[in-house]
Amino acid sequence: MNVQNHAIPPLHDVDIRLLRIFKCVVECGGLSAAEYTLGIGRSAISKHLSDLEARLTVRLCERGRSGFSITSYGETVYRATIELLDALDLFRAQISTAKGTLTGSIDICIMHGVYLEDGNPLAQALGKFADRPGCVTLNVRSASSEEAEEAVATRRANVAVTCSNSGLAGLSYRPVGMHRFALYAAARHTLAQTPEEAKATDLADLDVVARAYLRREQRLLRGGRSTAIANDLEAGLELILSGRFVGILPEHLAKPWVATGQLVRLSTPVVPDEEATFIVYRSKSRNLPVIQTIAEDIVKAYTRAKTHIGAAGGK
Repeated sequence: MNVQNHAIPPLHDVDIRLLRIFKCVVECGGLSAAEYTLGIGRSAISKHLSDLEARLTVRLCERGRSGFSITSYGETVYRATIELLDALDLFRAQISTAKGTLTGSIDICIMHGVYLEDGNPLAQALGKFADRPGCVTLNVRSASSEEAEEAVATRRANVAVTCSNSGLAGLSYRPVGMHRFALYAAARHTLAQTPEEAKATDLADLDVVARAYLRREQRLLRGGRSTAIANDLEAGLELILSGRFVGILPEHLAKPWVATGQLVRLSTPVVPDEEATFIVYRSKSRNLPVIQTIAEDIVKAYTRAKTHIGAAGGK
């Protein structure tokens, strides 16, 4: 396409939507990978990209049997899109401040199983936020810990509540609590029936559930046979409940199953382990009223839950 003879048209809402789609495709690494994130099919994504290219009169990316790649023009448009979306966030923030109310929408990505935390502080925070004056749409979805963190990094979410802290550039991590992890087996597993043997068992002799997205097993269960791989906590729980495998779970997730006698916590010198829970958001957006407000609501909810648990434990 010849870009020298074509002026860039004024941007409309549809153009911003197309730019968001293009940005998602770039960050996902291709059309197929972006299908789940966007919730639309590959043919529809391809048409949207073609429409954007026609609007901008440039070739943004190569897509086909040879794979996906972004052009030099595409790189420029991608960087400009990030700046544009940041500017839109700032515009909304300034309007909200002038009105004295919260407006717009916020995308929150939470790690799997967070609803099982004692007191469910996140639910309390969401309720508090929703009760505030204003008109903010809450878009909430769950993912693995690392996927929740990545969603903020790739602008698919404004805020994440996650245990994952990779120290990604441009992100701020605010600790709100701790998760404890332990090694568990189903009640019918041999080690669950002979807990004294579990203390002396070499982990290399065990069939251990490894989680594809988490490095904790590599650190704590080095030497164990990873004969099963789970892509999320719930999948790992199912494998452990099968009675064939042992695996690491957060205590709050295992608690209901321990209470019903279906899971047994195994004593081992390697685990339990602790890991912090964070609110994650982009550093550039930390001063936006809607981000500040939801972050404070989450911090306060976790603080109240911790205080309540401490008081209950002291009785």
